[in-house]
This record gives sequence, structure tokens and C-alpha cells, in this order.
Amino acid sequence: MWGLGGAQGARLARNAVAVCAMLLAITVATGPRALADPISVTIAAAAPEGAAQRPVSWSATPLDLPPEADVFAAMTMTREPVTGPWQVALEPGRYLISGFTEVELYELEVTLPDAGPDAGPDAWPDAGRTILVPLLQVEPAQVFRCSEIPGCDYTHPETGLSLTLPNGWALDMPYHADLGGGEVAPELSAVIYEDRPDDAAAVWFLNPPDWIMDDNGPCRDVAIGPVCTFEISEPADNAFAIIAPSLRIAPPDRP
Repeated sequence: MWGLGGAQGARLARNAVAVCAMLLAITVATGPRALADPISVTIAAAAPEGAAQRPVSWSATPLDLPPEADVFAAMTMTREPVTGPWQVALEPGRYLISGFTEVELYELEVTLPDAGPDAGPDAWPDAGRTILVPLLQVEPAQVFRCSEIPGCDYTHPETGLSLTLPNGWALDMPYHADLGGGEVAPELSAVIYEDRPDDAAAVWFLNPPDWIMDDNGPCRDVAIGPVCTFEISEPADNAFAIIAPSLRIAPPDRP
């Protein structure tokens, strides 16, 4: 499940954005963390054999944080995508290691022990080794693809999301982002993308959870919230002109 564009690539990109929403739920109450000497670790993507080696944007999120902690302030992130292994120094503790490329998402939970100055060489068996982060498998979620010219009107029956899709564009399952603690976002989110078998497919995210405009890409306002993309290419801009004025929430179908 590598080297994918179009439908699966857009879904992987959606999951990369959704990592931010998941991080909001990390509020394990274990008390303040004691400062300790950082551990130098090497992190790399465990790409399938023969896969293209794409630059990866990495983050390490502490999992043992008190409820009042600022998760994003506690994260360690790469400033730009990294080609090859990521060398990083982290304090002892549990971490969610996440990495994403244009079409792939990697994720692994690791524990870095607080060995202390008197610990022996077996305190952490992985010391000096590269931590390989596996590819996260994503199940298909496409609910509609337009194959008509010039486009298709579609309403998702369960959520009521209504829009016009250009020919060759598709919609993944609309969803309410998980905010943690049993709460979900009131606004509806969705991924709308150019369904083509290459990595250059254009994509728009409706109400993406915790999208950072300066880092992730530009956003535009529509009637039911912001829609965002990694870059405004000509296909993305042309599709926006069709999709944006049509977006609305209709009453969902009832059984």
C-alpha cells in the first residue's frame, strides 16, 4: 500500500491531518513529568520492499501528560520533511511516533526508559538501534465518485452533506472528528479529491481538524466551514469553483 495517489493517497493524507485531532485526546493523568537526560534515538520509516523513499514529516508526541498539558507544545516535530532516518533526542517516557509523506502514514508507540546514570547496557535493548515505524494501513472509505460530464450532484444520505463534484472527483465518508473524552466536533469533516492513479491528485479537506495554515497549506471559507488543501494547483482551483458554492448540509435521510 505504497506509491498511491488518488483515492488511497487522499485517504492517507486525511489520516495525517486527523493525527492532530487524535493528539487532542492524549490527556493521561500521570502527574508532571520529571526532567531527565534525553535519549538520542534514530527513527526511520519501515517502507515496504521496493517502495519509493519519500521524505517524511515526523512528530513524537508524549503520551504521559497531565490533563492540563499543551500537547502541541510538548510535541517534537521536524521543521520540514526528512529524507532518510530522523535523529532526535527525547526525554524518557512513552511516545506516539507519527510520520507522513504525500501518500503514506507511519505510526508506532514506543517507550524510552529512564535508565539513569548507573544503568547497565541492558537497560534499553534498542539503544543504538534504528526504530522502524510501520506503515499504517487505511481501509477504503470512498462513498461516491463522479463519472459524468460536467459533474454530479450528490447528497450523503447518513450525514446530509450535499455538494457538486466535478467529473473524476470523489468523496470519502464524511465524519465528525473525535475530540477525545467521548466528544466529537459539531461540524462535519470530509475529504474531496481528484480520483486518479498518481501522486499529483488534487485534494480539498472540509473542516480538517486542527489544520495549521502556515504549515499544512492554505484554506478558503465556504458556507459550512473552511476547506483546505496542501497547495492550490490549477486542478484544485478549478474544482473549488464547482464544489465550494454547492457545499451545504441537507437533512439526512431517516429510516
